[in-house]
Amino acid sequence: MGYSVDNTIVRVDFFRPGGKWYESVAVKWTGGYDNVDMKEAFIKSLKDTLHGRLSGMTAVCLEPCHRYSHPIMLINWDNRLEQD
Repeated sequence: MGYSVDNTIVRVDFFRPGGKWYESVAVKWTGGYDNVDMKEAFIKSLKDTLHGRLSGMTAVCLEPCHRYSHPIMLINWDNRLEQD
């Protein structure tokens, strides 16, 4: 179920490092639907949409556009692939 008429648009909420909600953003899920790691797909979608904006924040998506969808949260999302 998408956030809009386009099922590949998902709602992502961003929180400051202290935990306070900052804003919600509609993100196009570009990371793939099937046979891909959901975390990597989420990071790719965020990078493709935000281009570095909202870096250092926690990103939460309750309904990702993924075959095995479940809520996902990434702390400091823009540096996750480099750390893992």
